[in-house]
Amino acid sequence: MNPAEITPPITVLVVDDSVSVRKALERILAPQGYQVRMADSAENALETLEPLPDLVLADILMPGMSGLELTRIMTDRGVNVPVMLMSGIVDEVTQRDAQAAGARGVLRKPFTPAELLPAIEPQVQAALDARAQRGDTPAPQAATTPVTPAAPAAPAVPPASSRDGLLAGLSGVSGVEGAVLYSADGDRVAQFGPDLPESFAMYARFLVTAAATASHHLNRGDLSSLLLSYAGQTLLLSPHRDGQLVALLRGSDVAPAVGRWQASQLN
Repeated sequence: MNPAEITPPITVLVVDDSVSVRKALERILAPQGYQVRMADSAENALETLEPLPDLVLADILMPGMSGLELTRIMTDRGVNVPVMLMSGIVDEVTQRDAQAAGARGVLRKPFTPAELLPAIEPQVQAALDARAQRGDTPAPQAATTPVTPAAPAAPAVPPASSRDGLLAGLSGVSGVEGAVLYSADGDRVAQFGPDLPESFAMYARFLVTAAATASHHLNRGDLSSLLLSYAGQTLLLSPHRDGQLVALLRGSDVAPAVGRWQASQLN
């Protein structure tokens, strides 16, 4: 299917309270020919449904109204627009609730372009059929020629002054081999050492948010950090200012030193 050959363009409404997730989805969808609209809550999505989008991608867990509630309301109102829900946890209960609400499926977050684009293809054809049922335009048939997802843009490397300022001193901590600081919007604002994929901002926010939510429900207080170990190296992910810090460590024993550096920066 080639969305770029469909006129008028297929409009996707992305509903997620995370700015970084919304921007990541726009970076995936727009180069393929989709027109992307955004809403930061289900309530705002309902207020901006007109003109109707062709497809809705909505997070399930959001402050206020959930993506499931949004889907139910759209179904009850007879809004003939396919809805795909997104969630970090996709189990039988989630799938059942999504189906009962009227959603076409649930995407597991985080996902790559290679996972997202094929998953929404059937819904795009459903969107074209829905256009015809509404009488908006004759139903064009999606092209069968596969489209290779656009290669992500090379991550921008901040200037040396930015790296030295925001991460000053961290590069000198023994055992820290690299670090990236993301803003609340998912932008890479400072770094040193090895590059991480551009899409990792979405993964970092998801992992930190999920760990913080679990910590809250377990009554363990505010999240300090999250350690992921693989191939003899360790990634430390933690909240930092309004964003997330991701540090590549030689081992988990380096984490306390990074914590002390963070404390010195925030005091």
